[in-house]
Amino acid sequence: MPKHKRVWRIVFLACMVLVAGAVSSAEFARRPVRFLIGFTPGGGTDQLARILSPRLSEKWGQPVVIENRPGADGDIALEMLMGAASDGHTLVFATNALTITPSLRSLKYDPINSFAPVTMAAAVPGVLTVRASLPVNTLKELIALAKAKPGQLNFGSSGTGTTPYLQIALLMKLTGIQIASIPYKGTTAPALLSGEIDMSFLAVPAIYTQVKAGKVKALAVSTLSRAAQLPDVPTVAEAADLPGFEAYTWYGVLAPAATPRAVINKLRADIAAVMSEPEIRHRTSDLGFLNIVSTPEAFSATMKSDIARWSVLLKSLDVK
Repeated sequence: MPKHKRVWRIVFLACMVLVAGAVSSAEFARRPVRFLIGFTPGGGTDQLARILSPRLSEKWGQPVVIENRPGADGDIALEMLMGAASDGHTLVFATNALTITPSLRSLKYDPINSFAPVTMAAAVPGVLTVRASLPVNTLKELIALAKAKPGQLNFGSSGTGTTPYLQIALLMKLTGIQIASIPYKGTTAPALLSGEIDMSFLAVPAIYTQVKAGKVKALAVSTLSRAAQLPDVPTVAEAADLPGFEAYTWYGVLAPAATPRAVINKLRADIAAVMSEPEIRHRTSDLGFLNIVSTPEAFSATMKSDIARWSVLLKSLDVK
């Protein structure tokens, strides 16, 4: 084949790839978009989805329908996503539970290969909070007390393997302290306020008002940067000389595994644009969310890293 014909053939094929991508992207959105939420209404995932959905509906020219499918740490919604059409019209707002449950039980899906990551969207720091009557005011004082009374202090969480549980477990692992676990079916804030438990990691929105009122004491936050709502509360890394300590709840959007890349790119770009709008940033910040919009590749890398990290921690604790 003459050289000039080969060149034109390459150009033609490249154009066809671009056209195919444009067509795939143009096919979205042709009907209402479903956001599957694997948790009950009113929780962080539900709140974030309902803040974003009206603006995404305007961008896509289609209704965005929130469907709460609670159960099994979000597994019900994820299993539904596997059976959905790979065209971007069914999505899941997932949490980092996706990276914890593989270490706890057998799953019907592969957290990495069964889905197409679209973007991380937001994160919520955990605040290490202690009852007002506990005789400590800093994290170092708490660690010293726990070492002096091994196993005598306790912490509350919403169950083994949840983010608050892992936050305390990581702190114990790194400092060598022993704190007894008391599981609850829901939030531990009421138990902390009543003095029923000594401490808990709680999301900023869940405990911010009580901290400001002096009803509980906030010792540290679990992210690498301080929480805007509690600027005087140091990070765990700062407060306990534990560089790199980071354990938070994140929220991200997943699509079915075979969704075309052009559709993934459009979804990601539109979600990022909405998350960056001043009004949306203000509303999410007031609820304690941090904007952590990412590329699909970065989201996938975070999931892989978290799965490996929590697997090692849970195995070291012999958690089943």
